[in-house]
Amino acid sequence: MDTELLQATDENIEKAAHLLSQGKVVAFPTETVYGLGANALQKEAVEKIYQAKGRPSDNPLIVHVSSINMLRDLLYPNAIPPIYERVISKFWPGPLTILVPKPSNIPDIVTAGQNTLAVRLPAHEIARKLIEKCGFPLAAPSANTSGRPSPTLAAHVFEELGGRIPAILDGGSCDSGLESTVLDGIRNPPAILRPGGATLESLLQEIPNLLVYRKDFVDKSLEQAPSTPGMKYRHYTPNATVIVVERTENNDQLALIRDQFVKYPKEKIGVLKTGLSAKFDLEIDLGDTCDMVARNLFSGLRDMEKLGASVIIVQGISEKDEGLAVMNRLRKAAKYCIT
Repeated sequence: MDTELLQATDENIEKAAHLLSQGKVVAFPTETVYGLGANALQKEAVEKIYQAKGRPSDNPLIVHVSSINMLRDLLYPNAIPPIYERVISKFWPGPLTILVPKPSNIPDIVTAGQNTLAVRLPAHEIARKLIEKCGFPLAAPSANTSGRPSPTLAAHVFEELGGRIPAILDGGSCDSGLESTVLDGIRNPPAILRPGGATLESLLQEIPNLLVYRKDFVDKSLEQAPSTPGMKYRHYTPNATVIVVERTENNDQLALIRDQFVKYPKEKIGVLKTGLSAKFDLEIDLGDTCDMVARNLFSGLRDMEKLGASVIIVQGISEKDEGLAVMNRLRKAAKYCIT
């Protein structure tokens, strides 16, 4: 199969929408990462997402809508749960996914058989235009091979899915760089199941009793039968050994990083820095603020892999703001976390 790389003009958005209406899959940009979309109402179309990615069938998908009215129509005759009214008003469109009761017109394959549906309204204009042009919601996980770092450029998608999908809409670099926050307001108390672009600090202003999965509580049933992506399987992993040097109040990150060079004398080691002034032979500076690191993390892992690093050491950051999502992704990618 030839994969067309389409600049996201109005004409090409129309072309991509036509492909999606035919039950095909198309990669498209969002403000978080590139998604691999298919008609969320059509089982056969959604199956092509799993086939292209090599994604396990028990890993559910997030559904993207172009407006709150599209979500209301999707859920009808039920309404959007009232707990979400304030967060939707503040965070949509944007990098926040909510869990709602699964409507009957959504195929089981989308939710991996669970009774909840993960859904969001993306902030990216191209994504919303595409969904609006389709007239139906799009199921869309990240547009990469399952388990790999998520793509933040159309080129990343082409490298992995070229030849597997018919088209990629190129909308440039993604602004956020990390996937959306997943909020389960149906639970009591409500919980963030996956941290992302909508930060814990900002969500706590709207939901004061909000918990964070794996930080405030653990629920083994969520790992056995996940209700949202990113909970069961190892993710975000390049073709290299990833070692994360965590940031704590007392540790010396530079000394710990240098220790790894002693432990792996025969490996080609690359360092992803997040504020260190020390220089390394092979290094990429991700930035020294949480939002910069979030934006550059996945591309940094991919670039370091291309540079031939067999070991990638990442300088961890504080878990404040976007740092919570950054460290969540790094711990999933890492073979070792060092404190």
